[in-house]
Amino acid sequence: MKKGLLIILVSILFSCDPPKSCDLSTYPNAPYGVADDTYYTDTSVRYLYTCYSGSYNRIVTYEIVDTCWEMFIDEEYNFNCD
Repeated sequence: MKKGLLIILVSILFSCDPPKSCDLSTYPNAPYGVADDTYYTDTSVRYLYTCYSGSYNRIVTYEIVDTCWEMFIDEEYNFNCD
């Protein structure tokens, strides 16, 4: 019984992993539509959405980690937002 429950729990945890983008020949698409600013390097791309949620900017950065793109999301306060 415990072994069956453990197998179900592990399968649920691994099925919730976000899909990985391992095609390094192209940059990942902007996740929230057209970004207000986009910055490219050889190993990363940054999408900036100003005033995305209230008074905060959302910064989405994709970096190459091992052999796939990995997404990082940051938010920072912007006092210029309405």
